[in-house]
Amino acid sequence: MGKLLILVIGLVLGLFLARYLRGQRTGRERTAPPPRPMVRVGDERIDDEKIRALIRQDRKIDAIKLVRDRTGFSLAEAKDAVEALEQTMR
Repeated sequence: MGKLLILVIGLVLGLFLARYLRGQRTGRERTAPPPRPMVRVGDERIDDEKIRALIRQDRKIDAIKLVRDRTGFSLAEAKDAVEALEQTMR
């Protein structure tokens, strides 16, 4: 019985020690994702009549696709660009 008790206590202490050490590692901290770059609405690749026409026709998805093709932006960046352009049109 004494050996079993020592084994259980050792196991529990080992688990607590492992959990403590795992929390001490660097790189495991949660950080915010890097901010997305600002989109310039005046950029000729974004701000042209074809994209404005797509926005006026409520074809934002097509406008986003066109911006992505022209600029190489990620989906989120292209969406932000189209929405910023839409705000300037109001």
